[in-house]
Amino acid sequence: MAAPIIAAYDPYLDDRAPIDMAVAAAELTGADVLVASVAASPYVGGWADLYAVDSAADETIEPSLSRLRDELGVRTRIITDASVPRALHALARDEGASMIVVGSTERGHVGRVLPGSTAERLLHGAPCAVVLAPRGYVRTAVETIAVGFVDSAEGHGALAVAHMLAARADARLRVIAALHPSGALDAATSKSIPPPRGLRLQGRHRISVEATLSAALDALPAGVRLEPEIHVDDAADLLLRVSEHVELLVCGSRGYGPLRSVLLGDVSRQLVDGANCPVLVLPRDAGRPLHDLISGTAGGARVTA
Repeated sequence: MAAPIIAAYDPYLDDRAPIDMAVAAAELTGADVLVASVAASPYVGGWADLYAVDSAADETIEPSLSRLRDELGVRTRIITDASVPRALHALARDEGASMIVVGSTERGHVGRVLPGSTAERLLHGAPCAVVLAPRGYVRTAVETIAVGFVDSAEGHGALAVAHMLAARADARLRVIAALHPSGALDAATSKSIPPPRGLRLQGRHRISVEATLSAALDALPAGVRLEPEIHVDDAADLLLRVSEHVELLVCGSRGYGPLRSVLLGDVSRQLVDGANCPVLVLPRDAGRPLHDLISGTAGGARVTA
């Protein structure tokens, strides 16, 4: 069975955005969807207490999950744990999941992730790709996918996944590199291109970035409409503006830290906070299940996301 897509669902909020996004991704990849609800009740000790929590969760959550099974044909799971991110991480590992789809918080601005929220903590330890579906997200035809490109292992991994998704969706792919006004690539700068100083070096650095980007695109298989872009701008600000005009934004995580975990840099942090479209974040060295899932899927009709 293909690596499943896990949709985190809170029946108390009744935010269907993660489920809708997961179903769209399943149509794109051929994976099945597992809708998981976590009863995040503290375990105070004693088997009787734990049994009472499980029973209450079943009675409260199961009717909502039953409706989803009947309507969408998805698998469902109820997990009791004091930590929602920990429960979803464990489930993803046990299932060999290709991605976890999570919604934004109900507090604060619509479609924003708050510091310390489940979504933010999930992003800092997921064993697979994570997709944030903004609250109020509605499925629409995938016409354009954007990927933030930097010359790093994570940047090339994000480009490869975005390219495969664009091929499956018959969408155009905007490949965006940002040259910071100071003259350096913003966030997760390639170690092979030291940040230059001064305006005289900015032109030289732009040539280097253009060459790196051109080489990366030349290595991709044919069949996808590529639109390479290099902007002199703050990377986060640029990609946030781009998110208003695309159906999916793909980015990699920082190139350091524990293997198979997401460590958000300034750019990724701002994207998951404020992007206007779903954002797919690829953890360091954890993109293989998603890569294999997409590459092993037969082509199909245009999908929605």
